[in-house]
Amino acid sequence: MLGSGRDRRLVIALSATMLLLWIGATAILPLLPVYLRHQGSSNALVGIVMAAYFAASVITQYPMGRLSDRLGRRPVVLAGLVVFAIGSLGFAGASQPLWAIAFRALQGIGAGAVTVASAAAIGTLVPLEARGGAFGALYGSQMLAAAGGPLVGSVVGQSSMRILFLGAAIAAVVAAGPVLAVLPAGRMSLPGGGAPGEHAPLPNSFRGLMSKNRALFGVLVVFACAGCFGGMYETCWTLLLRARHAADFEVGLSWTLFALPYAALSIPAGRLANRFDRRVLAIGATLWTALFCALYPLLHAVSLLIGLGFLEAIGTVAGSPPALLVLSETTPPALQGRAQGAVETARTAAMAAAAALSGVLFGLAPAIPFELAAGIGVVASAAVLASWRLVPEARAHKGPAKAPLRAMLAADAGSGTAEATTRGAG
Repeated sequence: MLGSGRDRRLVIALSATMLLLWIGATAILPLLPVYLRHQGSSNALVGIVMAAYFAASVITQYPMGRLSDRLGRRPVVLAGLVVFAIGSLGFAGASQPLWAIAFRALQGIGAGAVTVASAAAIGTLVPLEARGGAFGALYGSQMLAAAGGPLVGSVVGQSSMRILFLGAAIAAVVAAGPVLAVLPAGRMSLPGGGAPGEHAPLPNSFRGLMSKNRALFGVLVVFACAGCFGGMYETCWTLLLRARHAADFEVGLSWTLFALPYAALSIPAGRLANRFDRRVLAIGATLWTALFCALYPLLHAVSLLIGLGFLEAIGTVAGSPPALLVLSETTPPALQGRAQGAVETARTAAMAAAAALSGVLFGLAPAIPFELAAGIGVVASAAVLASWRLVPEARAHKGPAKAPLRAMLAADAGSGTAEATTRGAG
C-alpha cells in the first residue's frame, strides 16, 4: 500500500514526473551519437558530449540536494525540469557541434536535480510503512521509461531528431504539472517547527553529512556498486552480444527485457523491503547481480544470455528500495536532500568511470570487465554488511522501526546498550 490518499497522490505525481522526464531523455539517447556525427562532430567530440551528461550530474547532484534542504523540494524539481527543457531546446536549434556539450550538460543537471529532490521528498513526506513502495514506484518509472523511450526514438528516426528534442522539452514542461498540483511548497521543517538550520547547524560538507549518519557509507557502496554494474553493461553488453553474433533485434530485445522487470516489480520490491531485513535484501541483490555478471562471458548462446539477463533483473530490482529505506530512516528530514544527492552522485560517478574503463578492458579480453565488476560486487557486499551492522531489521509487520538514528548516535556516544537495541529491533 502507498498509505493515505495524499501519499498516493504525491507518489503518483512524482512517478509521473519522472516517467515523462525520462521518456524524453531516453528517446533521444540511442540516436544521439549518430545525429552528432551527421552534424559534423568528430568521434572524440561525440564522446565528450555523451560524457558531459554524467560529468554535470556528478558535480551538481549533491549541491542540488543541499539546495532542496534549504529551499524546499518543489522549487528544485521545477528548476530541474526547466533546465532540462532548455538543454533539449538547445539541441533542437543548435547549428555548432561544440554547443552540444553545454546542452547535454544542462540535461544532466536538470535530470539529476529532479531525481535527487523527488527522492528526498519521498524520504521526508511519505510515512515509513509506505515508503518502500513509494521508492519502488519512483525508480520503477525510470526503468519503464528506459524500456519505452528508446523504442519511441527508433520509430521517429534519426532524420527527425529535432522533433525528439522538442518532444523531450515539452515532456519536461508537462511534467511540471503534477509537481505544482501535489508537491508542497516551502522549506523542510524540523520536528517541532522551524526551518532547517534554526535549531542546530547543518553540515555543509560531505564529511559533515557522513558524521551525522554512519549508515550512509553502506548506502553509498550499494549505489556506487549499482553504478559500476550499470556503466559496465552500457559499454560491454552490446559488445558481448555482437561477439556472440546477435542480430540487431536480439540486442534491442535484451535491453527491453532487462528493463521490464524493473518497471513491473519495483513497487512489490519496495513493499518487500518494508517487511524483511533491509541488509539481506540489499546485499543479496548485489551478490545476485555479481553472480550473473561472472557467468555471462562463459556463455555463447544468445538466447541464453537474453534469458539470463531477464532473470538477473528480477533479483536485482530488490536492491535499491532497502538501501533507500535505510537512508531515509537514518537521516534527519532536514538532511534528506544532501543524503539523496550524495548517493546519486556516487552512482553516477561510478557509472561514468565504469563505462569509460570497461571499453578498454573489453578490448584486452571480453571477460575482464564482467569478472572485475563481479569481484567489486562481492567486496562491496562485505563492506555494506560491516557498515550496516547496527541497522535494525525494521520489519514493518512487527511494528515500526525503533529509532535507528537515535540508536546509532547513542552508540557513537559510547552507549553500552545501543548495539543490543538495534540488533534486536524488528
